[in-house]
Amino acid sequence: MNLICNAKKGALLLSFFFLFVACKQEKNNTNYQSIKYISSLETFYKNNLENCLHYCKLIDSSVSKKENIKNYKNAKLAFKKTEAIMSFFNASLYKSLNRPNLPIVDEDDNAEKIIYPTGFQVVEELLSEDDLDITAIIQNRDNISNILKLELNNCSFKKIKDYHIIWAIQDNYLRIVSLGISGFDSPVLLQSLPETIASLEGVKELLTSYELKFSNSEIYKNQLSELNKAIASLQNQDFNKFDRYNFIKHHINPLLTLLKETSLDWKVSFPFDRKFANNTTNLFSKEAFNLHQFSPRYQKVTNNVVELGKELFNDSQLSSNNSLSCFSCHQPDKAFTDGQQFSTANNGAFVKRNSPTLLYSGLQAAQFYDARAASLENQILGVIKDKKEFHNNIDSLVLNLQNSLNYREKFKKVFNQEINSQNFRHAIATYVRTLSNFDSKFDKNMAGKENNLSQEEINGFNLFMGKAKCATCHFAPVFNGTVPPLYNESELEVLGIPNEAIWEKAIVDDDLGRYDLFKAKKKKHAFKTPTVRNSNQTAPYMHNGIYNTLEDVIKFYNVGGGVGIGIELENQTLPTDSLNLTERETKNIIAFLKSLDDEPYSNN
Repeated sequence: MNLICNAKKGALLLSFFFLFVACKQEKNNTNYQSIKYISSLETFYKNNLENCLHYCKLIDSSVSKKENIKNYKNAKLAFKKTEAIMSFFNASLYKSLNRPNLPIVDEDDNAEKIIYPTGFQVVEELLSEDDLDITAIIQNRDNISNILKLELNNCSFKKIKDYHIIWAIQDNYLRIVSLGISGFDSPVLLQSLPETIASLEGVKELLTSYELKFSNSEIYKNQLSELNKAIASLQNQDFNKFDRYNFIKHHINPLLTLLKETSLDWKVSFPFDRKFANNTTNLFSKEAFNLHQFSPRYQKVTNNVVELGKELFNDSQLSSNNSLSCFSCHQPDKAFTDGQQFSTANNGAFVKRNSPTLLYSGLQAAQFYDARAASLENQILGVIKDKKEFHNNIDSLVLNLQNSLNYREKFKKVFNQEINSQNFRHAIATYVRTLSNFDSKFDKNMAGKENNLSQEEINGFNLFMGKAKCATCHFAPVFNGTVPPLYNESELEVLGIPNEAIWEKAIVDDDLGRYDLFKAKKKKHAFKTPTVRNSNQTAPYMHNGIYNTLEDVIKFYNVGGGVGIGIELENQTLPTDSLNLTERETKNIIAFLKSLDDEPYSNN
């Protein structure tokens, strides 16, 4: 009997031993494969950095302007091949090399401290001048070269995870749509399409490094095939004539679908949500965004919170004299504006600026025209304090709500706590964040739910994203100024808005915008870039409501902004050259903008 028991124990121990060895061997194999993937990825990355550095060195005073432009283009193409990796794993470095050629005001440190950009876009603009400033070109070339050398010596991917790769590729597809094909990265030479090819080729090489990771080789092959099709669609295309609509719908969206299949094949477990949703298959969809990630509380959006927020939104008790609610200036049947040039204040006067739409305002990194509030929660506090708006005190307001049995019960049920400033503001902000439906005609067509966009509307989108350069400030898919893919920075622009709608000898509006906050001269007349979604319903336009029609708005941009109508501003950020849009092209753009109208919102 003992012999049998001992034999059984021995067999059991032997089984555990083999299981341990097998697990250890599997773990070692996994580690070996991971090291192999990372080594291949690092080789690809460094090779392209070396190529970029090589062509940068060829930019020199001893060669012709034509040759320098050629060398610059080759350097930029090599850089773009690293885009998916560098922009994800070293975002600050990527931004320093590829940011717009616009001065940055360090407002936190010193309002007069100006940081002048360096990098590829600076060199591009310098090379495009009739009289070359070769000294400045060489200085910027050397700066780029030094940054690249530093990255070559210090880059490491030892801690890379599978979900990092999925995120990096996903971000790059969004970046291509929102920044790449719009001309944002190549504003003068208009090399956006060749650079997008290079970026997609970089994704191909990245995936090739991970070929053995795929359990289902068909997913890998399908991705390479779709990438090749996307690249082919970009070959030898004219920047102004390229069909961006069909490129996004028939190439980028399928690539996102295949990327989702890849994450499932790799059994990727994402450790947390980001603003851009994991595994999204369509950029023009509310499922592409995690609303709670745009909130400082990071709390999941629930119907109970939304309903409570909506009730508060419509309650005039929030203002000191019970005369105004949020609804007063942001009415659903007017796309959450009020249709007036300036809203009526609680004392019968008028507020300083036009009432902006709240639609999609939750998907931006700053609130108010001067971007003085970092969140909707803070924006609500600003409205409460403003003498021309609610003219109230947050403590008094909360106390008033606490005296209401209705609100006491609802806050207890929804938040399981008493009413306070934080949960009160969070409730309204959560409701406002849900006003991002992505259910316009354009969105439904992009998602394949409908197929009824007219050629005029498609042409308008392509013009908006290309020749008209609207999308270099109004970034797809939200079409506002919050920069993808991180969505943590909202751009402000100096357009030169006049004080009356005239087209000659105009005078700039006296509202100084962002300047009033920090007194930075470069920020005089700077205002946040709003969304153009539902713009067909949100007239009058601009921060001062000076234009009544979309035709006038496009005309203003077409002539070169304020400079084109006689306003002299040293700090105008809008390009002053005419867009040379024809009357037909203007009509096409307006047709596209109208296709961005969401389904009607109800206040019930």
